[in-house]
Amino acid sequence: MKKILTILLVMLLTACSSQSNQTVDEDAIHIGVLQLMEHEALNNTYDGFVDALKDNGYEEGKNLVISFENPNNDKSTLATMAQKLVSEDNDLILAIGTAAAQSLQQETDTIPILGSAITDYQDIGLVESNEKPGKNISGSSDYCDMATQMDLVEMIVPDIKTIGLLYTSSEENSIIQAQQMHQECEKRGWEVVEKTISDLTMVDDTMQSFIGNIDALYIPTDNPLASSMASVEIVASENKLPVIVGCDTMVADGGLASIGVNYYNLGYQTGLNALKIINDETPIAEMPVYFMDSENADIYYNSKIAEKMGLELPAEIIEKGIDVAK
Repeated sequence: MKKILTILLVMLLTACSSQSNQTVDEDAIHIGVLQLMEHEALNNTYDGFVDALKDNGYEEGKNLVISFENPNNDKSTLATMAQKLVSEDNDLILAIGTAAAQSLQQETDTIPILGSAITDYQDIGLVESNEKPGKNISGSSDYCDMATQMDLVEMIVPDIKTIGLLYTSSEENSIIQAQQMHQECEKRGWEVVEKTISDLTMVDDTMQSFIGNIDALYIPTDNPLASSMASVEIVASENKLPVIVGCDTMVADGGLASIGVNYYNLGYQTGLNALKIINDETPIAEMPVYFMDSENADIYYNSKIAEKMGLELPAEIIEKGIDVAK
């Protein structure tokens, strides 16, 4: 028994000694991260960002320290976490989501802030212009040309006359996309039936209110709704309503199709921009906001949802698209 205890004690001391030897470099880069909430698109953005740094020589626990905060979409907690990250005097802060960037903007005009999963930095006042930010904020946009999204809708529902639009009323990204969608649908002569939710308890009833009144539904890159696609899918599949969404993860979680952003790639691009700041290559005030080229956007579809609906997707979508069904 004494021998066993001695062995266990030696193992414990060895483990403690090993951990104490794993010290972070004194000149390590310190990065704060404020992620608006928990869902796959935002998680993928963070993963891409970290991988871009790692692929270029910055690894957490060695020469990189990351302070990560997630308020789970609670606005008061968001403000407190923004203050915390600024007080830590990080070299750079990553803001994943519009509200995260806005909270950080209120706390510092000196620490570089890179945003990701944000639609239009200029329209919401984060930068002076997307081409030349002029402030301590820049980043990567998840915007995909609305004409391209509506082209996808028309491929799936060729005789469409009325399209539904669903988004969260407090999501500024979604409000911008809704305005763009109205303009695009007006050009095509489509009627838009717009409905908003203020919280996720309204999803089921709002979805039901669309049934029988629209030919298809569009949901933009909306953080709360992205986390509630399972509820959207139940009503849509039961009523054979095609739901086109703003990004790949929303398709995987229950939407029918999307064209545009891969959030891991978006985060990776943001990480590459972070390297330019870390290495003093480009001042953030002069770093243009990154926009994906819509012509090179990917098509995502969910074969299981199409099967549930008894819908045969166009051959072009199957041939060119990526099936993200789980």
